[in-house]
Amino acid sequence: MNMIKVIFFYSFASLILFSSNCYAFNNTCEKIYEYCFKNVPKKIITFHKEINQEGKINTNKINLRNFPVVNSSNSKIIKKLNKNSIVQIKQVFFIKPNTSIKIKLKNIEKYEVINNYRFGKWYLINYEGLDGFIFADFVTINIQNQTNQYLRYRHIDSVDWTNNKIKLQKNIELTLTMKNENSIILKGYAWHHQDGFFEIDTVFYKNILEKSYYREKSNKLFLFDENEIYLDFGANIFTGIYRKL
Repeated sequence: MNMIKVIFFYSFASLILFSSNCYAFNNTCEKIYEYCFKNVPKKIITFHKEINQEGKINTNKINLRNFPVVNSSNSKIIKKLNKNSIVQIKQVFFIKPNTSIKIKLKNIEKYEVINNYRFGKWYLINYEGLDGFIFADFVTINIQNQTNQYLRYRHIDSVDWTNNKIKLQKNIELTLTMKNENSIILKGYAWHHQDGFFEIDTVFYKNILEKSYYREKSNKLFLFDENEIYLDFGANIFTGIYRKL
């Protein structure tokens, strides 16, 4: 009798696991919407990058979703993640925030209007073999183990004069020092063959309402991951993507 109970229990557990995996598979973007990229409706994506980092869930009972969307009936909760769960971050997506967007449905002349409100930055993560999307505010990535150490970045439009002595020179670099978990000291140096030398030295603070970036007045600093950042700055020469040196 006990053996029968054990067999029944494992059969039931296997059925739940199989159903969960099938459920996630059957709710892919390509089965619902006309145009998708990496299982996300194309029209809502502003930026995407593949990364490979470990993260930790910082809040209890967080939703792992099939899509990085919050107000659609097609966005399903795959699993609830507990605080301190360790996840593997595979990709980062910046979704258009506070904007209503019409998305064409698959094989039918109908549209769904999606507005993600403030939920702009999402991670595609893997947790115990299950892939899904989670809002970035609920995942902590340790981009630097200690404060008072700096990371150095170079603008992707910079010209490396040691390798290219013909192209007109333009060089922009930044250093980031983690002052604490809520603020970053940013120093920047730029040289342009026509406009001369520029310098910035300021502190960016984590935005309270939209934690996917740091802010200094109207300037914004996005930390995609340790190897790549984006700076939106008033002096245009500093605006753009930077890669770690």
